[in-house]
Amino acid sequence: MNIDDIREWISDNLRYLALGVGILFIVLLIFLGVQLLGGGKKEGGQTQGASSSAATSQTPEGSQTNDSQAAPQGEGAAAVAVSNDAALVTLVQNYYQALSTQNVDAIRGMVDQFSSDDEASIMAATDIESYSDVAAYTKPGPAEGTWVVYARYNYKYKNYSTILPGLSQLYVCTNADGSYYVSNGTMDEATSDYIKNQLDESDVVALIQEVQAAQNEALAADQNLSNYINNKGQVVSDALHAAVGTELTIATKCNVRAAADVTSAKLGTLAEGTKVVKQGADGDWVQIEYEGQTGYVRYDLFQ
Repeated sequence: MNIDDIREWISDNLRYLALGVGILFIVLLIFLGVQLLGGGKKEGGQTQGASSSAATSQTPEGSQTNDSQAAPQGEGAAAVAVSNDAALVTLVQNYYQALSTQNVDAIRGMVDQFSSDDEASIMAATDIESYSDVAAYTKPGPAEGTWVVYARYNYKYKNYSTILPGLSQLYVCTNADGSYYVSNGTMDEATSDYIKNQLDESDVVALIQEVQAAQNEALAADQNLSNYINNKGQVVSDALHAAVGTELTIATKCNVRAAADVTSAKLGTLAEGTKVVKQGADGDWVQIEYEGQTGYVRYDLFQ
């Protein structure tokens, strides 16, 4: 499991639990992924927003140290708290700014791995207008120089005036030069378990519940937005759970994979608006026929 999965999990689950509702994400959650609330990877998690300007920020000399950073690593070493590490906060803020503008070049400079599928997923998330008031809550990661970051923000859907609170989980690591980056690649099982287990810790649960309650309140006051998010989730569900033989439409240019995995061989690409016939499903992937071969497209790349 990679950090994107976790970020999408957290993003997706907070959003849908908040509705009763994920950037990416988002998911996440984890990403996610970890994306609890949805707004971007996602997505992106996004919460969405699923999780800006240029490359990863470098830690300025003499900058304040995050309170959590001084604590020993390990479970329960420090309570989740707002970070006062200027470089880390700037990285997280830039990351969500880049998500809102779909600036994949900026995101690529802030993460360790960025696949064409990641890019396609971000480009498909066109309904989030902006992120604002981004704060970074942190807990120590499983190794020195790593942080589990709970990005808390407000986000806005296009064509709706209501501002929603969001929360997504990121895994932030330190480069050799002291700068930070978002880990977006495959992680070992111990790291994955460490990050997921944090979601059961009382301080993190309290933070999730606080944001969820605030989102519930905002959505209760805007039934139109609530209906939109519910219906949007249904569209995703329809793509995954549609009957074999159903014709589906590609939402944005995307890759076709040889297996239900972003690391599998790329068979080719499909353009936005392409009609395909569903042959089956495998996890989060829809099976199709592509030039006489069995191919797979991720569920969130369909209209």
